[in-house]
Amino acid sequence: MEHCFPCDFEPEAGRDSFGTMDLLELKHRAMACDFVVLVPDENQRVGNRSVADVVLRHLEAIEEIESSLTVYRGDSEIARVNALAYEKPVHLKPATFELLQKANALAERTQGAFDITAGPLVETWGFTKREGRKPKPDEIESARERVGWKRLILDVESRTARFAVKGMSLNMGAIGKGHAIDVLAASMRADGMCDFLIHAGHSSVLAAGDQQPVATSDENEVEHDSERPKGWLVGVSHPTRPGKRLGGLWLRDEALSTSGSGKQFFHHQGKRYGHVIDPRTGYPAGQWLSLTLTTTHAVDADALSTALFVMGKDDAKAYAAEHGIGLILVSAGKRQEEVVLDKSGPLIWHNT
Repeated sequence: MEHCFPCDFEPEAGRDSFGTMDLLELKHRAMACDFVVLVPDENQRVGNRSVADVVLRHLEAIEEIESSLTVYRGDSEIARVNALAYEKPVHLKPATFELLQKANALAERTQGAFDITAGPLVETWGFTKREGRKPKPDEIESARERVGWKRLILDVESRTARFAVKGMSLNMGAIGKGHAIDVLAASMRADGMCDFLIHAGHSSVLAAGDQQPVATSDENEVEHDSERPKGWLVGVSHPTRPGKRLGGLWLRDEALSTSGSGKQFFHHQGKRYGHVIDPRTGYPAGQWLSLTLTTTHAVDADALSTALFVMGKDDAKAYAAEHGIGLILVSAGKRQEEVVLDKSGPLIWHNT
């Protein structure tokens, strides 16, 4: 259930028309990817501190989020849940408990298309170790018996998590990065920063304000502001051809996420199986190479890009329309590496 297709930031957009940018880029490694923050002006001051100092301090705080959510450290909160929650309720910190509540709410809204308990299925299909294989039907059924968001029991009063079935496990890979981006963005906004872009592993993005903000004291700039692109230009990548872009999206105070199976898949007896598993059926799902969507918060974008990918075209489009979500479906064309785009909803598309 991880996201694998990059949406590449395009810092050059509008440079010739609107002057140069002293773009600042800062990185921090966490959650098995680079969290990157882009700020339009490297000389910006936040109070009496440099913008670089402020951003780096907030980036380093992601490590605390990772230490709670990772399944690769035995002392993390999620690892403790996986180890103990069938035997007894596991008490959680407020932030972790609230994220589990959010995950279950998204699971309910998507009728189980998004499910943080789907780990046993991903493991059964071999995608956890990137060694995809076609399991036997009884193996899939055995895994399905250990999957299901309704079997994750959350007690609000005691702030505990418990499993109803032995052998269940949580994996926050399809929601953790989006959550960390939202926390990072909130911290930066609390310090008075309005214009920035954050991405984690390229596939999860949040854009705040503008990549070329206008200084209100500059009358010439304000006069020509109607010509200036608003927001940040983010490129949508070709799902199977690294480095090739399909186009771009202008994002302003929006989040974007991409999900798909264009790169991680295997063939069995002539049939292609992608790594995004439908937790409701136990089988790989998705009729597209990739799905990109835009919405307000990164945590929602992260989870819903997976959910809509497994829903199928009609249900995905209906859900997106009902919730005001911008949607780009990329499917295979008739010729090799040819793709077909199906765009809908509130999108500002940019042809590259």
